[in-house]
Amino acid sequence: MTRFVPSALIVAALAAVATPSLAQASRAEAPRTAKVQAVMVCASDTATRRAYQREFGAEPVFVTAQEAVEARQAGHQWSAPRCMTQRQYDRLISMTQTRASL
Repeated sequence: MTRFVPSALIVAALAAVATPSLAQASRAEAPRTAKVQAVMVCASDTATRRAYQREFGAEPVFVTAQEAVEARQAGHQWSAPRCMTQRQYDRLISMTQTRASL
């Protein structure tokens, strides 16, 4: 009985500490995942198009960096990831880094 009480107190303390942090993490992730817009770097060759169609069930839709930023600001949500060329993806990254530094 004497060993049970300290063990129970330790378990209760750990549960009390872990529960709020787990609840906080689940609340923080829910809104962020709702607004995520996936963008992939895609080639425009036939094999890539077939693979994309097999994975997502539709033809790939290519967007520019500017279109992706405008869609994010407007709150658009995509059912499948959009494709970009490597150059447009690099431009998107530089645009978001510039905005973060301001």
